[in-house]
Amino acid sequence: MKNLLSLLFFLFIVGQSLGQTTTKGTDIIGQSFVTKTSISVKVYNPLSKEIDENFSFLLNDGTKFYVYEIVDNGYIVSVWNYKLTAEKDSFYKMLPALKERNSDNLPISRKKTGTKSYYNIFKAEVGIKTADSAKSSPLNKYNNLAYVDSWGNDMQFFIPLKDFNDKCESIYPHKRGFTWGFLTLPVKARFGNSKAPFTFEEKINFGISAGIKWQHVNTVYSASNLLGGVSVGGVKIDKDNSASAISLSAGYMYQYDKFQIGIFTGLDFIDKSGTVNWGYQGKPWVGFAIGVSLFGESKTSASGDQTQ
Repeated sequence: MKNLLSLLFFLFIVGQSLGQTTTKGTDIIGQSFVTKTSISVKVYNPLSKEIDENFSFLLNDGTKFYVYEIVDNGYIVSVWNYKLTAEKDSFYKMLPALKERNSDNLPISRKKTGTKSYYNIFKAEVGIKTADSAKSSPLNKYNNLAYVDSWGNDMQFFIPLKDFNDKCESIYPHKRGFTWGFLTLPVKARFGNSKAPFTFEEKINFGISAGIKWQHVNTVYSASNLLGGVSVGGVKIDKDNSASAISLSAGYMYQYDKFQIGIFTGLDFIDKSGTVNWGYQGKPWVGFAIGVSLFGESKTSASGDQTQ
């Protein structure tokens, strides 16, 4: 049993080391970011590998995107998918007719920018001059629009290096999947029964847990974990005796950066071959965990199909 405890402790230390992995390395391709203020971007043609200088748009503040490619003096990015509503779809279908008018006479949006209805704001309304665009390009009908919206889903844009460094910050996208790690529950509340009273027990135990993780969209790593696991630790039989026990547990763990808090329930079992009659054998308990890095695991921020 002592050898098993030593092995679990060693695995716990290794897991904590792996849990320190972050995404602040030099390889940012696939990593997600968010704009802190509006940024002017150019359209990028992935076939010709060229930046189309004819088309310039704004990414609104709070726009989430991921880095697709690294190029000279900047990055090629793709925005997270914007939701397409019936109102937006109807407006986009009107654009060819609106293009027949002079850009200075384009209709002013009835909705103020404060409502974040940026999809129907024109460049003339925000003081941006419309550049001459390639008439044959399918993007020509969007040229008078100021902000990138659902029409820009799956497109690629160029962000200058200075704007990226000054006006963007990294963000963790939503991600759901399998997780595993090493868990310790320092405090357990044992319920009273006919053989033993209600009591709080403070014992360090180490175990392996696995389950489902929901990584939340945030500039700081945060996640919810539903976990089940098994651990080995010492339990107090009476005031003079202790014994080793196997513990089965299940519960919820929330993590914000390196701070973690969780609540678990489970059952403990000691070896019944002896003469000890333990009042909590196979009885449910509630365990509390609060602290730093109680559940060590590897983290990821690879971007998938995310929605604005």
